[in-house]
Amino acid sequence: MPKEILIVDDDPDFVETMEIILQGNGYKTRTARNGEEAYEKVKEKVPNIILLDIMMKTKTDGIWVSEKIRSDDKLKEIPIIMITAVNKDSDMAKFHLGQHEDMEYMPVNVFMEKPIEAKDLLKEIKKLIGRP
Repeated sequence: MPKEILIVDDDPDFVETMEIILQGNGYKTRTARNGEEAYEKVKEKVPNIILLDIMMKTKTDGIWVSEKIRSDDKLKEIPIIMITAVNKDSDMAKFHLGQHEDMEYMPVNVFMEKPIEAKDLLKEIKKLIGRP
């Protein structure tokens, strides 16, 4: 049975591109458009890994989702790859990723900046969950 990846992003073009790449490499995919929908889908059926956008148009962004997942004993071991257009060295990313003195560290396994190369994403997924 193929390993399942939950893609969480409010950009339908990005989601479609990820589905094409991942399904073309043998993975099964599900999608969510926002953090709340993602959390509900994770509770319904636990994916092998989550690809998670950091900033979405709703109040339940990627940070909210990762915090909810990491605080749930049944879900906290799910690998998360944070994919974002926010440069990881920017002040905003440092603040959101807990590198700011007033914030706790936000646990994600990998942080990748958009645009991402398919081969780099697949390499990270294979490190975390193996082949499909």
